Amino acid sequence: MGNYPKAFAVGFGIVGVGYALMLTTVPTEEQLYEKLSPELKKQYHQVKADQARKEAFSDVLRRAAADPEPMWIKKKTPPPPPSAPKDE
Repeated sequence: MGNYPKAFAVGFGIVGVGYALMLTTVPTEEQLYEKLSPELKKQYHQVKADQARKEAFSDVLRRAAADPEPMWIKKKTPPPPPSAPKDE
């Protein structure tokens, strides 16, 4: 057996062990969320709401940029869709 097959076998073995170790030690998103304190959960929901609001605003901007008619000619721009109610 040559050096290259041995090197590939050892390399694949190391990568395989590392991947298996990662799968067993890294928590899932749900497990991580369950371990958060109530303050961090509240902060997490605030960040998610801010991201959703920014995404809605960027969608409005994308639609306005894609529209060939200038913005100042339009009479009224439709409001963005309402966001989900906040849980507090």
